[in-house]
Amino acid sequence: MKFLVSSGVSLGFVVLGSLAQGRFIHPGLLHARSDLERIRTAVAAKKGPIYGGFKILEESPYARADYRMRGPFPEWGRAPNIRKGETESDALAVYQNALMWAITGKKAHAERSIHILNSWAGSLKKVSGIDGVLASGLQGFMFVNAAELLRHTDSGWPESEAKRCGQWFLDVWDPTIEHYAYFANGNWETAALQTRMAIAVYCNERQMFEETVRYAVAGAGNGSIPHMIVYPSGQCQETTRAQHYVQLGIGLLGCAAEVAWNQGVDLYGWGDNRILRGYEYTARYGLGEEVPFRHYLDRTGKYGRGGRYHDYIEISPISRGSFGPIFERILNHYSNRRGVPAPYSARVAAMKEPEGFNNDHIGLGTLTHRREVGGSPVAVGPPGVPSGFVARSQKGATRLSWAGSVDPIGCSDATSYEVSRAIKTGGPYEKIASGLEASDFLDTNTKTGELYYYTVTAGNEIGSSAPSAEIAANAGLPGPWRTADIGKVSIPGYSGYDGKVFTLEGEGHDIGGKTDEFHYLHARISGEGSITARIRRPMSSQWTKPGVMMRKTLDADSPHVSVLLQPHWSGVLVSRSERGGETATGKPQPLGEAHVIKKNRLSAPCWVRLVRVQDIFTGYMSHDGLNWKKLGSVEIDLGQVVYAGLPACSQLEDVTTTVTYDRVGIPGWRMPDR
Repeated sequence: MKFLVSSGVSLGFVVLGSLAQGRFIHPGLLHARSDLERIRTAVAAKKGPIYGGFKILEESPYARADYRMRGPFPEWGRAPNIRKGETESDALAVYQNALMWAITGKKAHAERSIHILNSWAGSLKKVSGIDGVLASGLQGFMFVNAAELLRHTDSGWPESEAKRCGQWFLDVWDPTIEHYAYFANGNWETAALQTRMAIAVYCNERQMFEETVRYAVAGAGNGSIPHMIVYPSGQCQETTRAQHYVQLGIGLLGCAAEVAWNQGVDLYGWGDNRILRGYEYTARYGLGEEVPFRHYLDRTGKYGRGGRYHDYIEISPISRGSFGPIFERILNHYSNRRGVPAPYSARVAAMKEPEGFNNDHIGLGTLTHRREVGGSPVAVGPPGVPSGFVARSQKGATRLSWAGSVDPIGCSDATSYEVSRAIKTGGPYEKIASGLEASDFLDTNTKTGELYYYTVTAGNEIGSSAPSAEIAANAGLPGPWRTADIGKVSIPGYSGYDGKVFTLEGEGHDIGGKTDEFHYLHARISGEGSITARIRRPMSSQWTKPGVMMRKTLDADSPHVSVLLQPHWSGVLVSRSERGGETATGKPQPLGEAHVIKKNRLSAPCWVRLVRVQDIFTGYMSHDGLNWKKLGSVEIDLGQVVYAGLPACSQLEDVTTTVTYDRVGIPGWRMPDR
């Protein structure tokens, strides 16, 4: 079988010609070119565990070249279920036939997979339902992996049809998952993450890929690595719910890590192998051993100790000892690629060999990921493009961190990084640091309040990667903006700016009663004026109170007037007329079905505005920033100068919320409308 590549025929040249120039490696989702060559060699020998895994695939009814397609349909979804079973069947068939083609070279399998893809791409217009994130995240991943295999082998699929399929992924599948699922348990988010990352690679969208890797390491919801595996012990966000839900979440996270690895980005190693810790903890408990346990409350505020929906207080025995088809990929990465022991995962993999599949898990790990123990890492190509950037302002400096870069074929880490900076988007860039050994840099040569643009390259003895996607970071806060924690919060808050949005992290029990407790981004304004902002996703806690505010002081019991969105979700004018007085709440105005799904999921941005004329304060909200609905007015003496700003209040104990604002405007300062 021939693999379609842009230049050269040797493996090392292909890697060098792609990673060094910033192109994505293809095929490069779950199965790289070297993986397929390894599988084909093992299957041809007709012995060993890989061949046993192939027999699972070969005997699958979904892998038959004469599979009878059960779709397509213009719409499918979950809850309510619309053509769910038929779509799940076709998703397995399109992937398994593509994999059969890639292994056996039998064109009938390629033709069947191409027919399924083209038929669905020409018909499906919408993925729907309350559980639509899972629908797109689970089955979409199978469709994208099939397309990747077909497009980058000599399958006979015309490039015009492959491009049309890519646009279909962006237009139909991605809208359901583009904001992940910060309102849900982590398995929803990792479903979204794996498929968004796969679409980014298939469609060669570097900025989209960067965003997905960033979400994996620092996302607001339960699906990011630190919020999925909540403690270094390996305890997971859904450990107290059920073991099959834990495995769904970490299994899909493992798929995302494999996609990233094949593009030279090491999510597997992030946080001292945090993903492995989750697998080992889960496997150890499932095998009947005791594991350490700590109480926790998840990011939504709904699940865990004190959760508003479920007060989980112990490890769940549900599904204990039942293992899904997820452990081979992890075992073979850590133990055989990287030489990191994974003893409990190894025991589970041995029990499950050869690994199968199901509607949720693409599986087949014994076939596709079993490999011999590797030798010492040796670079055979340059490392991948640095990705997954997190920028945090500190006093007089900005810290950048990112996921480590690797040469995915030689399994070797980048040996150095180089950082460049510009004062306007697109450059010109000036090199400000080189020879960095870690994926972390503190830029101390900054001017407070200024916006900077960074790119980073990774290098090893073979060469250097292409520059990363451009990362914008403000050194501190812009213009008049300052930040403070109001009241006795248990976790210090944070506010950041990237030239497009303010992102706030804040804890606090409430904005209400006689005293408030929250994180506050604010500016001093004098006399009459207004503050306007758009509240947008992500917003991790369902109990968040975002909005706009004017306060007399920064004391917890200060008089204030605010326009807030209250759970679940209504706009309301809130005020405290005197220091230490009770809070008055106006009549709530529901946002309506166009902005809220299932009564608690904010599904579209919402504008809020507070206007001061003398001592009269009037609140408004809007769906589009053009047509405004009055929420009410109050007359309060707040003095000549007020602290106008944006709150982040989680209403959760020891758990912050992430709140994102854009289109912010106050007298004398306005955020760019972009």
